[in-house]
Amino acid sequence: MRLRTIFWLFSAFLALSYPLFSSMPIMEGMAGWFWIAQPLFLTLFFFASAACIRQKILSYGCIIAASFFLAFAAAEMLFSLPDVNATKRDTPTYDSHSSMYMKSGRATHLYEAGFTSPDPVLGYGPNEQTRIAARRVNGDEVIFDVLYSMDEEGRRITPDRGDKADTAILLFGCSLTFGIGVNDQETFAWRLGEMLGEKFQVFNYGFGGYGSHQMLALVESGRLDALMQRYEQIYASYLTIRGHAVRCVGLSSWDQSGPRYILENGTLKHVGKFNETPEYNKLHLADTLFARSRLYAHLKETYRQQRIPDYALDIHVAIIAKAMHELDVRYNAHALVATWPNFTRIEPMLRERGVRTLSLTGAMPDYESAREKYIIKGDGHPNALANMRVAEALSEYILRYPHTTGERQGK
Repeated sequence: MRLRTIFWLFSAFLALSYPLFSSMPIMEGMAGWFWIAQPLFLTLFFFASAACIRQKILSYGCIIAASFFLAFAAAEMLFSLPDVNATKRDTPTYDSHSSMYMKSGRATHLYEAGFTSPDPVLGYGPNEQTRIAARRVNGDEVIFDVLYSMDEEGRRITPDRGDKADTAILLFGCSLTFGIGVNDQETFAWRLGEMLGEKFQVFNYGFGGYGSHQMLALVESGRLDALMQRYEQIYASYLTIRGHAVRCVGLSSWDQSGPRYILENGTLKHVGKFNETPEYNKLHLADTLFARSRLYAHLKETYRQQRIPDYALDIHVAIIAKAMHELDVRYNAHALVATWPNFTRIEPMLRERGVRTLSLTGAMPDYESAREKYIIKGDGHPNALANMRVAEALSEYILRYPHTTGERQGK
């Protein structure tokens, strides 16, 4: 009896402590299957306990627990299937088990340590003057195999117009603006520079995992002041997607040191960093413990994309409005917000605050019915065609309003 008790206690310790062990880098590549094995082990453990325990209440409790872990294992197995992971989605799920390999051969993401540097204003940012070979695979299938090139300021490169340009175009946003999954010349930032010609210099300030809070923090920091003095006219565009609303309130595991803004009596305030709050530390703990759980990643992404808290959307809108105002006041810029085709609900909220909006639904009218046409299969980021459509929409807008810099029109 004593030996059986020791066995049960030891087995329970191994099973319940596994989430912590699975988050260690040494488990990379294996831990996903252990998340299936672990609940199966617990299923057997509780069924065996139910068979040995004489008290009916405890025995029924063990059966219920065993059934729960069996369902958990089945869900983990379901979301580990390639067809499920390649399901069409609007933006990619940033989970540690995804296969993205850089030149170092280490599985990583663009925002992780080693390819980025800590930034006192933005939380993190790209390394300067680097070129990264990015390759994402799903088993034997190559999802994409591209190059990312950064300039001397850590921006994704665009056509360099030198002294010929008298108009600057600032592009803000996340991985969609940066151009995850496409080569340098396929990003909409590069395409826009080609379409507009040598009088326009495009600057790509987008980066993987960024949100509206990084845009506002960058503008408020004054880092752009010296550069913007060189140009007679300035345009600025921020591309927003649904996921940005939850990013700006700290619900992203990768953005630990990102700038935190809150609404206090209707006034937007910068109050430090996300990781300085107890709420963020709890989220980061959950992300660490369940780092390689497919089910956890799916549930979290579903929440991020479909269940945007009202307060997060309010803060997102307030941040965008403040950034657009700052761009206008500081640089006399003609600023607008481009909205992804499935995020049109934010447009009236922005217009109420005097923000110009450009819906990309017109650029991709069949996006909802033929989404696979515009995304990288197995990844979810916009493909080269979608980037071209975005560039065309922005180019048409800029050429339509060539003398509206600083004016509140063209909404």
